[in-house]
Amino acid sequence: MSESTNHAPSLLEGSATRRLAAFSAPLVAANILQYIYQFVDMGVVGNAVGESGLVAVSNASAIVFIISSIAIGLMSGCTVAVGDRVGARDEQGQRRAFIASLGVALLGAAAITLAGTALAHPVFSLMGVPDASLAQTVAYLEVISLGAVGLFLLNAACAFLRAQGDSAGPLAIMAFSAVANVVLDLVLIACVGLGVVGAAVATVAAQGAGAVFALWLARRRYASARGVLSSARSTRERREVFASARAVLRVGVPMAVQQAVINLSYVFVTAWLNSYGPTIAAASGVGLKISTIAGLPCWGIGQAISASVSQSIGAGIPKRTAAFARSGCLMSVAVTVGIQIAVQLGAEWFVSLFGESSRELTEAAVLYLRITCSVNGVFYAAMYALDSFALASGAPKLALANSLIDAFAMRAGLAWLLSVPLGYGFIGVYMAQAAAPVVPAIVGFAYLQLWAKKNLRR
Repeated sequence: MSESTNHAPSLLEGSATRRLAAFSAPLVAANILQYIYQFVDMGVVGNAVGESGLVAVSNASAIVFIISSIAIGLMSGCTVAVGDRVGARDEQGQRRAFIASLGVALLGAAAITLAGTALAHPVFSLMGVPDASLAQTVAYLEVISLGAVGLFLLNAACAFLRAQGDSAGPLAIMAFSAVANVVLDLVLIACVGLGVVGAAVATVAAQGAGAVFALWLARRRYASARGVLSSARSTRERREVFASARAVLRVGVPMAVQQAVINLSYVFVTAWLNSYGPTIAAASGVGLKISTIAGLPCWGIGQAISASVSQSIGAGIPKRTAAFARSGCLMSVAVTVGIQIAVQLGAEWFVSLFGESSRELTEAAVLYLRITCSVNGVFYAAMYALDSFALASGAPKLALANSLIDAFAMRAGLAWLLSVPLGYGFIGVYMAQAAAPVVPAIVGFAYLQLWAKKNLRR
C-alpha cells in the first residue's frame, strides 16, 4: 500500500456527498487565501498611494489574474493525471506524473517571464491605462512575471496534494503564503514606501516561499513525491515520464487556455471600462475584485470535483463519479448563492475596504456588484462545477469550448451590443458580464446527462 493513503481519508469510501464536502472545505479556504494576495495589494495601495495606485493595481491585476489562472489551469493536468494513478493504486505512475508536472511548470513559468516582461508596456498602452498610472502598472507586471516560477511550482505541488485527496496541505500552504504577503505588503508599501512595486515584490516573495514549503510538504507526506531527480535516469523511465507529460498537457493545456480566454475577456472589459474615465475604471476594478471573491468557493469545489472524479475513474467506479459531479454542482450553487447574498447586503462596506473614495466611485462600484454579483451566481457556480467534471472525465475540449462561449459570444460580444448599439454604456458592460455563464452552464449540464446515460447503464 502506498504511503499516501496514511495522510488523507480515501475519496473512494463512504458517502460521496460527505466526502466531497469535507474535501472541498479546506480547498475553498485555500482559494480565498490565495486570492488575498491581490486583494491585500489593492487595499494597501489604495490607502497608501491613492486612486492612481488603485488604477495601476486594478489594471495590472487583470493580466496577473490571467497568469495565475494559466498556472492553475495547466497544473489541473497534474491533479487529473496523478489522481487517476491514485485511484489505480499506482505509486510509480504518480511519481512520473508529478515529475512531468514539475517540468511543465518550469517551462510554463519561463514562457510567462519572457512574455510578461516583453509585452507589459504595449499591452497596457493598448488597454488605455491612464498616463498617471501607466508606469506603475507596467512595473507591477514586470516584477510578477520575473517571479513566475514560484507561482507555477506552488500550484504544481498543491495540485499533487489535491490529487492525493489531501486538502489540508494546500490550506496550510496558502495560509503561510497569505500571512507572508500581508506582512510584506505592510512593510514594503506602508513602511518602506515602495508603493505599487512593493506590492508586486511582496506577492512574488510570498509565492516563492509558499512553493518551497509546498514541495517540502509533498515530499514529506507522500512517497510518490520523493526521488523525482533520480527516478528518471533510465531511458525507459524517461519515456514513461514523457508519456505522463503528454497526459498532463492533454488536460492542462485546454484548461489553461480556457482560463486564459475567460480572463482575457475580463481584460477586454477592463480596457473598455477605462474609456469611461478613471472613476469608472477604478470602481469596476474594485467591483471585480469583490465579485471574484464571491465566486472563489466554486473554484475550490471545482478542484475537489476534478480530483474526486479522476480518482473514481482511475478506480473504475462510474456511479461514484456521477455522484461526485451532481453533489458538487449542487454544493457549489448553494455556497455561491449564500456568499452573493452577503455581498449584496454589505456592498457599500466591502467597497469601503479599498480606501476612501469619492461618492461617485463608491456608487459605481456598488452598481457593479448589484448587476454582476446577483442571480447569475447560480449559473456561474454550475458552469465551473460542470466544467471541472468535463475536465476530469476526459472532455477538456468541451470545457475549452464553454470558455469561448463565455468569453467571446457572451461577455465580449454582448458587452459591445449592449454598450454601443443599444446605448447602455458601462452599465451594458456590467449586464454582459452577468449573462456570460448562462449558456456554458446549460451545455455543461447536458454533457453530464449524456455521460451518465452512457456510463451508468453498463
